[in-house]
Amino acid sequence: MHTTDPITRYKVFSTEDLPETSFDDPVTVEIYGRNITWDIEELNGTLLLRGEGCHFPNLKTVKGSLSIDAADCSLPNLKIVEENFTLHCFAQIWGLETVKGHFKCIIDFDFKNLATIGGNISLKKANVIARGKKLVQSRIVIPINHQYEVEFLPKEGVFNVDIFGNDIIIPHYEIRGRINVYGKNVSFPYLEFLQGQINMECRDKTGHYFTHDFPELKKIVGHLRFEKTKASFPVLQEITGNILLEQGCYADFPLLETSGSISVNRNSGVRFPLLRNVNGNIQNQGETCHFISLEKVKGTYKTHQTIAPKIQEVGDLEMHTSLEFENLKRINGRLINAFKVNFKSLEYINFFGDERHNGSQLPALKQINFYLYQKDDHFEHLAKNIYFKINDRMYLSKDKLILSGASFNYAVHQQNYTIRKLVSILKLRHSSFQNFMTREYERQWTRFETPFFTKILEKIEKLWNGVETIQFEEFFESTDRNLRLFCFNYIGVGNLMKRLEAEKINEEEAELNYNEYDQNGNKTQILRINCYEVYKIENKKLGIYTWRETDHYSYAVKCWCPSTEKEHWLWIEQEYKGNALTAIASTFRIHENIIPHIKCLKRQGDLLICELEREITPRGFPRALTASEYFSLLEVEA
Repeated sequence: MHTTDPITRYKVFSTEDLPETSFDDPVTVEIYGRNITWDIEELNGTLLLRGEGCHFPNLKTVKGSLSIDAADCSLPNLKIVEENFTLHCFAQIWGLETVKGHFKCIIDFDFKNLATIGGNISLKKANVIARGKKLVQSRIVIPINHQYEVEFLPKEGVFNVDIFGNDIIIPHYEIRGRINVYGKNVSFPYLEFLQGQINMECRDKTGHYFTHDFPELKKIVGHLRFEKTKASFPVLQEITGNILLEQGCYADFPLLETSGSISVNRNSGVRFPLLRNVNGNIQNQGETCHFISLEKVKGTYKTHQTIAPKIQEVGDLEMHTSLEFENLKRINGRLINAFKVNFKSLEYINFFGDERHNGSQLPALKQINFYLYQKDDHFEHLAKNIYFKINDRMYLSKDKLILSGASFNYAVHQQNYTIRKLVSILKLRHSSFQNFMTREYERQWTRFETPFFTKILEKIEKLWNGVETIQFEEFFESTDRNLRLFCFNYIGVGNLMKRLEAEKINEEEAELNYNEYDQNGNKTQILRINCYEVYKIENKKLGIYTWRETDHYSYAVKCWCPSTEKEHWLWIEQEYKGNALTAIASTFRIHENIIPHIKCLKRQGDLLICELEREITPRGFPRALTASEYFSLLEVEA
């Protein structure tokens, strides 16, 4: 009887590594060395060719699979491959007559003698000829409606089958292919090994009152899918693929120890009393599943409707209820949907620092890989990489700048830049480090009172004089939209408009009384005319692409400072583009209930000072001032 004992594998790097020429049990031979000659006539097993120029002058039969993955190999007398055949590179193999399993060829090739292919044909876009006829990609599926039709299934077990009949018995010990079960009470009494996929569906509207039987199946290399049906796998110990239970299913895996991803949908249940390792994800929306032996989940473990008291290691941990894992030691990914957790045994976590985690109890924690600083956590001394969130679109560490609006868990894997690059961008706006500290850091950056952040500021200062200002072409031609927008903020609207040759679309003038003061402080007013201009620029020049025709342009208003004659540019919304006076007024916004109590407005470029008649608590929604409101309140000093 066939067994599922591990197959002996040989890795060959030189002639001395070649195994004996005869084998009682099937073997797998992987040849990595180049120009190796092996004088055998028959191989009881699988042959994988990864070394170029290998020569098999007398080989006639491969009783397993053959995969040719290196160029210029020679198998001139090979006639039969009893399982699957794969050709990735050119080889001398014109004598091949029969492939009993699946056939895959991704290069143009002429098989002059190939007459029989027992399984699927996969060609991608290759032009493959067999005995003068062009092969076409195909998937052969054998339908089984009655028991007598089972006799015609290939004895070696390489086939795809759709089982429509009820009470069908499939007598094979081993199957390589895809099995679709649509009938009732289908049994595989001797099947021990499956390489492929099993799909079991109930098409009877009355429900799944029957159970499919796999009493001897020990290993599956492939996937399992259930829909409105039941199945039992009493001795299955390993499945390398995934297990999917759609609605209305039940499956029992009393001895299963290792699997791929597990997904259970509504009105379904599954039992895994000995499952220890999941090389994938766990998601359960069905009945509560007790993973009483589970120790490791490589992917995402979603805790909804699950109990796993022995879990020790997970990839991502997505919490749906407040759970305490007594034995959990490692989270190799992210902690998702978690609030103030209590993991007494946790020693390592890859990402940590969400504000929702504040107050978490982690007494055994030894290391954090990526940590977003939170002042009340006091975990920074355990962190390998400490990041600080400067604003909604900027993260900093001791050596990296990340420009992203994503949450920290995801932003840390996005495009990053050096601190040197940050300095080169800061110098677009600031003439010195002190200017940066005064005009930007103290006003706009989040403050972090920790020596870890102080070191970042010290590094910026140290680099300042030795770094050249970033060139316009460098960031404008960048494929990173976040970098472009970040730099646009520093280069200034005016420089951007001039560089990209924006078009003036409106110009208006306004008469204003300028306040002048003599040496004694006496005020006099002089009537002057102020000019305001509106410009538009194509969004595609900014690297911004939109599908709506009305959003093809961005707009800015230009004005001049009366005391310095320096020009200032301010972005405006599209709705204010038609009138320059309305446009400049729209740049001042304040809560509606405050507007009647404004005494005056004073403007210095993009800085606005609002003086109130009395203190007012803001209520309602902020809105832009109208042109008449703005200019009636504006006081200008010469």
